[in-house]
Amino acid sequence: MALAIDFRQNRLVRKANELFAQLSLRARIAGTMIALLAVAGLILSAWAYLADERLKRNITLDLLSEELTHFEQRLHADRGAEPLRSARLSIYRSSDLSELPRHIAMLKPGEMHRVRSGGRLLDVLVRDGNFGRLYITYDVTTYATQEKIALLVLGLGVVGVVIIAGLAATAISRRLVEPITALADQLTQIDPGQRHVRIGAQFAGNELEPIARSIDTFMERLDGFVEREQSFTATASHELRTPLAVMRGAVELLETQTAGRPGATKALARIQRAVLEMTEFTDALLALSREPQRVAPAETTCDVYAVLARVVEDQRSVAPEKHIVVDLQGGPLRVAAPESMVAMTLGNLVRNAVQHGSGNDVLCRSQGRELVVSNAGALPPDLPQDSASQLENIPRRFTSHPGGHGMGLYLVRRICERYGWAIRLENAGGGVTATVNF
Repeated sequence: MALAIDFRQNRLVRKANELFAQLSLRARIAGTMIALLAVAGLILSAWAYLADERLKRNITLDLLSEELTHFEQRLHADRGAEPLRSARLSIYRSSDLSELPRHIAMLKPGEMHRVRSGGRLLDVLVRDGNFGRLYITYDVTTYATQEKIALLVLGLGVVGVVIIAGLAATAISRRLVEPITALADQLTQIDPGQRHVRIGAQFAGNELEPIARSIDTFMERLDGFVEREQSFTATASHELRTPLAVMRGAVELLETQTAGRPGATKALARIQRAVLEMTEFTDALLALSREPQRVAPAETTCDVYAVLARVVEDQRSVAPEKHIVVDLQGGPLRVAAPESMVAMTLGNLVRNAVQHGSGNDVLCRSQGRELVVSNAGALPPDLPQDSASQLENIPRRFTSHPGGHGMGLYLVRRICERYGWAIRLENAGGGVTATVNF
């Protein structure tokens, strides 16, 4: 059983396929058309040349055979007949071998040979007959020169045809790719915040109409999803803010009624902090659920250090066994963002450092416009150690179990992306360091 050869496994074939795949669609179409035409032209030219050579050889062989037959007939009539001698055609008998070059005299009979002698190209036919061995030579030097010129003209013609075909293939490929380019341009120009955009009518009767209609169907479903999400966001905004406002008012009323009771004051303070955190969490979720251009830029700046002080105080009250150190250098660090977003970012970082650290020390320090939160421990092994991609791999999940990374860090990443802050996580100095560059 013969073994099948898979040319796709050949290294050169694989390399050619890789280079071909890197070309644009237009270049691939034009290149394929040019290659096919060039190969077809070469095959037809080679076939025409070989057919012409075979035809001329047969004609020359018939001519020389006929001349030898005619000379033999003359010898039958007159054994002293002189052989034909002319500028292009000559006949030699065995007795005339001294007049022939040695390499011609040594040729075998029965077939026609092409040899070069004395700067000339000769077709030589050798035949054994009743009158000994006869040689007939035919000078084809002029014909050979003409053949070279014809081959040159044929080659130039093939090259010219390929060039013209290449220009035509480039124009045709451009026309073929134009609808795809137009579709890509239409998709690129669609504003993510613009609803009810349809492109199918622009490609009616075109080969890309099914694709455009499919895109319209997808965009129609996407519009419905966005409308439902916006409706839910508006409803959730009201439904979440109203009970929080009621709770905040109730806590303020209780504070006035329980003034002077240390135990009640401490409990109410914790409730007040929880309500504030829930309000900030709600604001962050509602803001992040909208498109960036729909969120108005912050009209006022926020003091990062002031927010950090409140966050650290809250965490100290929640985890008094933890030793949280704050080392802030320089003046106030202000950023153009709502206080709720800064509080959500810092709160999650400090809370993670407090809850998931293996030791009791947590350090918050500033370096220029960088804020660094570090603790003892290590990043989970399932996260990549490349700090540039760690936050990209944090899943969208709600969890607070030790060692886990849930909704908190996911929100931190989304907030940093929204306001252009750089954030990274890394193992450094025997612990985990979270750095935010405002």
